[in-house]
Amino acid sequence: MKTALRPADFARAVFFALLPAAAAGGAMALPLLLSLAALAALGPALFRQVLEKRPLVLAILLLLAFWAEFTSLWSPWDGPTGLKVLALLALGLCFVAAAGANEKAGALTLSAAAAAFLVLAVLLGVEAAFDMPLNRAIQPELAEGELNRNPSRGLIVLLALTWPVVAWLLAHRRGWSATLAGAIMIAACALSLQFDQLVTAIGLGASSLVFAIALFARRFAILVTSFGLAVWMLFAPFVTPLLVSNPQLVESVPLSWAHRIAIWRYTCARILEQPWFGHGIDSGRTTTDMLVIRGLETRGIPVHPHSASLQVWHDLGLVGALLSAALLAYGGLRLSRAFAHDRYAAAATAAVLSMFGLMANVGWSVWQEWWMATLLLTAALIGALGARAARA
Repeated sequence: MKTALRPADFARAVFFALLPAAAAGGAMALPLLLSLAALAALGPALFRQVLEKRPLVLAILLLLAFWAEFTSLWSPWDGPTGLKVLALLALGLCFVAAAGANEKAGALTLSAAAAAFLVLAVLLGVEAAFDMPLNRAIQPELAEGELNRNPSRGLIVLLALTWPVVAWLLAHRRGWSATLAGAIMIAACALSLQFDQLVTAIGLGASSLVFAIALFARRFAILVTSFGLAVWMLFAPFVTPLLVSNPQLVESVPLSWAHRIAIWRYTCARILEQPWFGHGIDSGRTTTDMLVIRGLETRGIPVHPHSASLQVWHDLGLVGALLSAALLAYGGLRLSRAFAHDRYAAAATAAVLSMFGLMANVGWSVWQEWWMATLLLTAALIGALGARAARA
């Protein structure tokens, strides 16, 4: 008996239809679009599915989210960051569950993601080739540096689509699908070098290597990546100062990396002031200490420390770091088992973990809504691949 499409499936199709425009314009509307698509999926069956499929992973994730909100009691930041994290996470998990609810839902999700990738690649290509005409038309008042952030965020969304779509196409084992997968990789590689975002090119390059390894060592690649990220989460505040201890390092690297190194040194020192419970969620926003880097002044933590691991330690302390490491390690273990017999889904999973794990540790705040929504989108695509793997 065929599974009929549900309202949640149509809502998700609309989400992917609007995704390219939202992403190319800065991705700030992504959390709202994802939440609205998730609302269409709400129902007892979906909640049961969320609770039954991965209860321990869900428990660790919710403990981490509630701990993050609890730290707002002593955080000097007055904004409702914790509540926003909880709300987006709750709706995002519904979106993830609906995307991989069954094989038909998974196929719809991945085919819509492939179409969204192609449209978004064209939009970002136009922005890169013609000096951001679309974003200049929408926000002509923005300064050059701030305007450039819009397609840069769109590029991150594009990379979130890349590996799951490539894996889905390769799994078809047809000439046209392999050709399209190759074209998608070429487009992703070319665009990753645009918008002054070297980290995206590095992330895509590293994940390409991991993807290739995972095609032959499925469980190994996922486990090494997830456990590696978990270990780094636990030891980042203690290893980072050793890696950047050379006093001449700030003078010998590009300015953007010099800023990161100085910020990492400052953040590691601040972590040791409150190592157990942290300074509270989003507390980096209230930093007033100034650093001088090559004659330029910047705050010790300008909004966030450009490292997810250091931000978790700084904001949530050892408790948050332990929960995050447990989530990465146990989540990786479950994924390695789930995709043990699906080489392409396993390769995409390992590639996504490595790419976003690397990029998260050199840029963007853990608590930024667009970043969280992008990670939830990626999880939904991996879940859609999981629906196919479960059938197989």
